[in-house]
Amino acid sequence: MAPAPRPPLRLIESPPAAPAPPRPPLELAALGTGLVFVCVLLANMPSWRAELGRWQALMAVAFVFYAAALWRVRRGPESPQTGPVLVAVAIAARLALFPVTPTLSDDVWRYVWEGKVVAHGGDPWHHAPSDPALAPLRDRIVHPRVNHPDLATIYPPFAIAGFALVARLSVTLWAMKAWVLLHDLALVFALVAWIRQRTGRAGPVLAYAWNPLVLAEYTGNAHHDPTALLWLVLALMWMDRRPTASAGALGIAVGTKLAPLLALPALLRRWPWRARGVALVLTGAIGVSYWALTRGASSGFGAYWRSWTNNELAFHYLMLAVRDGTLARVAVLGVLAGAAAMLAWRRTDPASAARTLLRAGLVLGPVVHPWYLGWVLVLEPLGPSAPWLLLSATVLLSYGVFAPPVEGGAFHLPLAWRWVEYGLPVLVAGALALVRRRRASHPPEAA
Repeated sequence: MAPAPRPPLRLIESPPAAPAPPRPPLELAALGTGLVFVCVLLANMPSWRAELGRWQALMAVAFVFYAAALWRVRRGPESPQTGPVLVAVAIAARLALFPVTPTLSDDVWRYVWEGKVVAHGGDPWHHAPSDPALAPLRDRIVHPRVNHPDLATIYPPFAIAGFALVARLSVTLWAMKAWVLLHDLALVFALVAWIRQRTGRAGPVLAYAWNPLVLAEYTGNAHHDPTALLWLVLALMWMDRRPTASAGALGIAVGTKLAPLLALPALLRRWPWRARGVALVLTGAIGVSYWALTRGASSGFGAYWRSWTNNELAFHYLMLAVRDGTLARVAVLGVLAGAAAMLAWRRTDPASAARTLLRAGLVLGPVVHPWYLGWVLVLEPLGPSAPWLLLSATVLLSYGVFAPPVEGGAFHLPLAWRWVEYGLPVLVAGALALVRRRRASHPPEAA
């Protein structure tokens, strides 16, 4: 009798192994610790201006830790501990730099003075610090340190209201620094919430939260840009879920600094009609009031518009071409307005449109102070760009070429060094473009 046939062999496939859970971000924590340690060393310097070469060297070390941390967060899946580590280091670095007395910029003393003027019933838009009408308010600490004493304030109404609020509590440098610090910390938390909402990750926020330029300019030198940047980010974060609140946030941002106006056209295309009305009423009222307040021979805004330049490159050549400062400035505004209209017409994502326009305004403008880079860096978590992050390091040359400027004198970076400052990021951008083009034309062969 023939044996029964054997059943065919079947290959039993084992179920796929579950992916390994993300490792705790120990490397990220170590890099953050290094960044905080450098911040402590920076805070222990008596004067950043007097020891400019050492300050720039320490900032370069800080950028090394920063770059390594950016590389780390882009590798592999994100650990649940990444967000807490990121925020903890951001807080620690800022607290380490808080005791610094600003020496690279005296803008914060202007904030303190103008807050004091308003708190005492004065008008900083029509009375410059040197005006005899304000003589009773002069003191030995704040008034002698105020820059451009013959010019009235340049700041919009909401910025001045914030300065006045601080002055009612304490007319001191440290109170004003705390005001800026609190806004910057709130901005970090807002960015974490927004970027997680968009991408499900917190790691990209490191591009702003750990950037050494941001740390030095906003916590160390106490530039008040975060008091407007916070509201710009809230306007972008709320644009779909809370459009009316988004419009109100943009109004507050514009009332604090004028730059957020660049985000308005794309947001107007995104918002429903009610939010559009709120935004147009708010920004219109702010614009009219600011124009009325800043008229006059001593207007700070008038001086800024007519003649101020610093660390410019593209604008330098535009000026050579048109030979008229006002015409050159109008041309830049025209380019930005046209670009804003085009991006809004194409229904570009408002965050991406704002990012493009803020970048263009920075490189085309007549004044490129280092702290202006914060307006670009705050949107870098959308997708960090190596050339722009490099510019946030090379812009430190605008304070001086490894040596402090003459005591009491203003420093303007020579044109050749400006080509170094902007040229290195341009070279990196070109190299990356070539790599992308080569990869697109020679895709990897399938195995």
